[in-house]
Amino acid sequence: MKILFIEDDEHTSELFSAMLSSHRYTVDVVADGMAGLDLATRSNYDLILLDLLIPTLNGLEVCRRLRAQGCQTPILMLTTKDANEDVIAGLDAGADDYVAKSCASSQLLARLRAILRRDQRYSSSPVLTWGLLCLDPTSARVTYDRKEISLRPKEYNLLELFLRHPQHILSRSAIIDRLWSIEKTPVEGSVTTLIKDLRHRLKSAGMEDDSIETVYGLGYRLKAAPKEDKRTRESEYVKRRSEEGAIAWEFDLPVDWDEDWQVREQRGRIAIEKITARFQISLEQRITALEAVERSFQTGDFTVQQQQAARTQAHKLAGGLGTFGYIKASEIARAIECLLETKISQETQLAKQFSQLLEELRQKLTKPLSDKLIAEPSLTRR
Repeated sequence: MKILFIEDDEHTSELFSAMLSSHRYTVDVVADGMAGLDLATRSNYDLILLDLLIPTLNGLEVCRRLRAQGCQTPILMLTTKDANEDVIAGLDAGADDYVAKSCASSQLLARLRAILRRDQRYSSSPVLTWGLLCLDPTSARVTYDRKEISLRPKEYNLLELFLRHPQHILSRSAIIDRLWSIEKTPVEGSVTTLIKDLRHRLKSAGMEDDSIETVYGLGYRLKAAPKEDKRTRESEYVKRRSEEGAIAWEFDLPVDWDEDWQVREQRGRIAIEKITARFQISLEQRITALEAVERSFQTGDFTVQQQQAARTQAHKLAGGLGTFGYIKASEIARAIECLLETKISQETQLAKQFSQLLEELRQKLTKPLSDKLIAEPSLTRR
């Protein structure tokens, strides 16, 4: 599935992109509202993850314009602001749900799945089937005749794409648009190779029938499922029991399943650790910027332009701190952001409060970073 992430903070977008990618989502990231609105109207996404305060066009306005244009793509607001009035404003603008950046990654993923289940395109069945072939989007498991098939992420995404659009012809360009992010768009020959690899994996798993048909000059499509036999009925029984919540799967995982997940988990942890390290380095730069604001207060040359720039810095800092586990520090940065909404005519009082909050922020940042994101077991598992 493909997600459009509209977020102006580089470190936050990197972290969430890494986390979502490790759960087999394809993610496009844009840093301002106008660019996000344009991309959302021109491209086909399964979900839009939208920050509230972003440049050129804020998240609420992006949401309103998309809904006014008839866009029905699910929208999840992601921001540091969690006050009741902000939640109401986001939902009234057309968002489907609203979470704070400080929420656990497992909660964010659960909300994504819940929103997608409400979408009519994905609500018909939690388990996708083609004869004895089953794909469970919730657990990211694929089986044939109850035997696990180990697929690479792109192979899994391609199979899911075909199963969600049975007998629809998908061109190479359409497959590229759905499976690759804009930054990693490949040549069309990559699709041919991917189709070949998926066919080989399915055949190696025991599938005698080729499920994917080449429509020459047009693209590919999923063939009609084989005629029902006894084993197919058993597969339907598993599917029905799964839908009823009685069981998830009635098979034993292969020996190498845990090893495959361990490799993915380790890669996810390494990526997040690198992003976290870059964020910690950036903290010094952001605190330095706020200290420059404090000096401007002291010298009496604080301008409206500086106030707007400082407010933007405080907003990004609050979002980043919450995302990376500095919950208390994020609350202080949010208080600084709110303080900077005060009219500049109250500069004396504002300066005193600003210095107090900045000192509290420095103290909180001397404490170790929370291991919430790095240590969370569900980070690299669906």
